[in-house]
Amino acid sequence: MLLLSGRCAVRIDKLMLEAVARGERSKEIASHLGISERTVKAHLASIYSKLGVDSRAAAIAIAAQRGMLKG
Repeated sequence: MLLLSGRCAVRIDKLMLEAVARGERSKEIASHLGISERTVKAHLASIYSKLGVDSRAAAIAIAAQRGMLKG
């Protein structure tokens, strides 16, 4: 498993949330970030857990409320 430092992990989370907000699928996110689709899904599961949600839509809503997305 890839281990990331705190700031790097936060940056990856932000990039993924922004991509999800744009409507990108896991496969597209993986291609843009140069990682596997499985890794994207693992990161998204971690993000959902951190935000206390269980879907892309809910993650976007919470991220937007918290000012985590470009706007």
